Amino acid sequence: MEIKLSKKAWHNILLFFFNFIYIIVIGLFVSNRGQLTGAYTIVISLIYLTSFITVRDETNYSLNIPIALIILKWVSFFLKMPLLNKITGFTATFFFFVVIVMLVIRVAKSKKVTILEFLESVNIYLLLGIAGSVLFGSLYDINKEAFVASTGSFSSMADFIYFSFITMTTLGYGDIIPVSPLARSFTIMFSITGQLYLTMIIAILVGKYLSYTDKNN
Repeated sequence: MEIKLSKKAWHNILLFFFNFIYIIVIGLFVSNRGQLTGAYTIVISLIYLTSFITVRDETNYSLNIPIALIILKWVSFFLKMPLLNKITGFTATFFFFVVIVMLVIRVAKSKKVTILEFLESVNIYLLLGIAGSVLFGSLYDINKEAFVASTGSFSSMADFIYFSFITMTTLGYGDIIPVSPLARSFTIMFSITGQLYLTMIIAILVGKYLSYTDKNN
């Protein structure tokens, strides 16, 4: 039986693909620090663009927003401008949260559970972790003593991706520790958000599935 996917579903598949590369793949296959930073910059630029395309139907904002983020990211990368990099990081975090809120609303408004709602739910969680990694990286750029690592220093964005997701899952191996008050506050926020999201999204999806099943029986 042929499964026909909507345009929204294909957008979410593409977003999941880039999210997966950013979170898992790059850190496995790129070891040189300069190449690693360049690879993360390329993929997160694609995530900015794909995230906007995914929620385009729910927003009146123009394509200028992700394009501006991409330009800022690449300018700060090539020109090595710390202040611009910090501004870009906090702006990107806000952008991701806007996208996440729009996707959550879309899932909540859906009448039934299909592959689209499943993909959107997964992408929301992955984007939340990516937003956390960008935010934690920006905090570290502002204050190098905001975090302490067992290795003595942070090698790349991969460390902040790792820290963001183990914080959201409340796994906490203790190899990276938030030290500054601001870093601790955001760490608490992300650990609570990660658990609340999983509880909320499971309740929403199960409720919609049961409701749809009852109506068709």
